[in-house]
Amino acid sequence: MMTLADYKILFKNGHPIMPAQLTSCINNFGKSYNATVRNIIQNSEELNEATFKYNAAKLLINFKMVRKGPFHGLKINDSQEVHDPKGNLKSCWEATKNDLLSTHQIIKNAGCHPRTRTLVLLDQFIREEVVSKIWSAFKKMLPITMGKYSYGLVGASKILFSVLPEIVLPLDNAQWLFVVKTVDLGDVINRMADEIIAWENETGFQLQDCDKEKPQFTLPAVYNVMAMEARP
Repeated sequence: MMTLADYKILFKNGHPIMPAQLTSCINNFGKSYNATVRNIIQNSEELNEATFKYNAAKLLINFKMVRKGPFHGLKINDSQEVHDPKGNLKSCWEATKNDLLSTHQIIKNAGCHPRTRTLVLLDQFIREEVVSKIWSAFKKMLPITMGKYSYGLVGASKILFSVLPEIVLPLDNAQWLFVVKTVDLGDVINRMADEIIAWENETGFQLQDCDKEKPQFTLPAVYNVMAMEARP
């Protein structure tokens, strides 16, 4: 069983990081990232191939993952259409659409409100089902997102976050290697939920309220800002 000292993202030396510090970190994180995430959160309430491609492209472009590798040349044109020259984004959708559409419907049926808090509002058994489907989609996506110098973990987690921002954590290489220290995205999601619940119990605050802008960040979006801060 995890203790407060085991949590490293929202806690420091067993003590919760104060909400004001989290707010400061969010505000200082970067206007481009923050704007992109808010756009994705708004645009992911419905899921289909078009929203999948647009959201994924938006996030991959923001993180400069289109300069080389599997998504080299990916762009959104002036008409807001996605140009996917290698077809890898389409391949990701075809490989994972059944898992993603099923997951999206399960979450929608759960009726969590506000949506920003879905991760901690889901019934434990429903969360386990959701995490299992996301883990399945993640593994199917990895061979497509894998590049010459990447194992695909970064691209896959960011794409999944772009369509399920209320559940998934988007991780970069340093976060995978030095912060979460696992390749099991399901474990990452469950640990994130447990740490958020522990932080909220200790502080009496709700994590999404550390974001003062609208639309508010989802819990994973706030947690990601602090996971970036936790990198060595």
